[in-house]
Amino acid sequence: MPTREVLTLQFGHYSNFIGTHWWNIQESSFSYEPKQPSEINHDVLYREGETPRKETTFTPRLLLVDLKGSVGHLTEQGNLYNAVEKSLPLHSDLWDSENIQVTTEPVVNKAPFIQNLEKGPAEGEDAVVNFEDDVTVWADYLVPRFHPRTVNIVREYEHQSLDQPFNVFHYGHHLWKTEQFQEEFSNKIRAYAEECDFMQGFQVILDSTNGFSGLGSSCIQHLQDEYGKSILAFPVIDGKNFNKSLNDLFKVLNTALCYQSIGEHCSLFSPLCVGQNGWPQAGACRQFNHLTYNSELDYHTSSLLATALDTISLRYRQKEFSTSALSDLCADLNKLGRRAAATSLSLPFPMTAGQDLIDVLDDHEGPLWTSLTPSCDISMDKSMQSLVLRGIHHERLKRPPHEAKLQQRKAAYSCSSVHEMMTLYLACSCHATATHLTNLKAPLTIKEPYPNIFNNNIHQNGDLSPWPVGEEVKSVPVLAGLHSGPGLSHMFDSLHSQASRIKSISKLRGFKDSGLEQDELIECLDQLLTYKEAYEDHYE
Repeated sequence: MPTREVLTLQFGHYSNFIGTHWWNIQESSFSYEPKQPSEINHDVLYREGETPRKETTFTPRLLLVDLKGSVGHLTEQGNLYNAVEKSLPLHSDLWDSENIQVTTEPVVNKAPFIQNLEKGPAEGEDAVVNFEDDVTVWADYLVPRFHPRTVNIVREYEHQSLDQPFNVFHYGHHLWKTEQFQEEFSNKIRAYAEECDFMQGFQVILDSTNGFSGLGSSCIQHLQDEYGKSILAFPVIDGKNFNKSLNDLFKVLNTALCYQSIGEHCSLFSPLCVGQNGWPQAGACRQFNHLTYNSELDYHTSSLLATALDTISLRYRQKEFSTSALSDLCADLNKLGRRAAATSLSLPFPMTAGQDLIDVLDDHEGPLWTSLTPSCDISMDKSMQSLVLRGIHHERLKRPPHEAKLQQRKAAYSCSSVHEMMTLYLACSCHATATHLTNLKAPLTIKEPYPNIFNNNIHQNGDLSPWPVGEEVKSVPVLAGLHSGPGLSHMFDSLHSQASRIKSISKLRGFKDSGLEQDELIECLDQLLTYKEAYEDHYE
């Protein structure tokens, strides 16, 4: 069966932090051993190409957008295809060569990790890199090399500019409408789409608190109108908390307008944030029992979100069930007007050293996962969910009969596979819940530049220990999922409450000057309530 390709789009600086980790994770899962082929069909998200020198390339099927000054050492063309920059000839009949003034952008030094990467394993493997201090932009820890059409820079706005910030939904909306941007970007989408044999849809990651919310939302509407394929969107909020200011209302309104728009035009969307609240501030960071991370570092928080996305997407990237499609995932969760889903993550999945899966599940209390969706707690009951479990081998299922002892008394001992045992556990522990479960044997590979956020009680294979072991973690089992349940009602209600604090658009000059009307704000608030009602449980 032909590969069912997916095109990925990333809008915004934090989205690109997430995307960089995601593409790094995928490259770390490549298998170059013919006797141990990968369970993942990488052709779904990657494309094969050829340079002018007839060298074969394998690059992400990706378009990303960021502001001027936000990509570090990267150029829009990249160096994979040896693109030659166009320059003016020194002598011409059209101008006086002595009066030419040439302005060049300053050269940005490459981060230490990138320098080591270019040196190769022989020279760079012993170098120590302090990612927490060295990473300032997402390109500072980027492993894969991109196709020349991948990187797109918005030159009308500058990264972290205080004079002309890109902080209003309609700034992005108007940017999309400019003929130069829309035509050039849509042509790149079409070029990728025409290369595909059987394209199944789009993955979109977009910053939801700034102008990229409007740009990404406008692009999603274009994708729906032009292609009619499945669109899975992830509006993201970084985990930083700042002093309270008027900018909090800007972020709330941008997010509300973003959810309203993508809820109308995408197949499914799942908001992401490591903060518990999301708005008006990210709030306290989500706690993972065996991780220690800095919620103020995009490099740290984006790795958690990327891990969840990489694991969730395995449902439509696996080789064994190649007919499982992105459209199936969306159709399972967007019933009855529900377009939003909550994202969960269990990192690492709590496999204790010396124990089998049957014992781990039997001893576990409480939910297996942590929510990554703001203002939303994920219940194990009354929901539709798509879960992916990776990294549990059949050998860890249960003991053989002559060693089983008390295991034989458990109902799950009759299960003959990891999939069957997890399905039984979820059926028993999740009341009135329909679950689609995908499982892969291969764990998540941990290698630089993935951040060192694991506690010292984790073995190198991801098993948990009751005491410190001091081993370098090289792989971990992971459980991640998308859930459509009653918790999302509180998310929309919380966002509606915060956005309702804005009584008049006239107080937010950026929105008023860019064309937002008071009636549009009221319509947005009403739409959030409509979304909220779709998740309410009216049964007694």
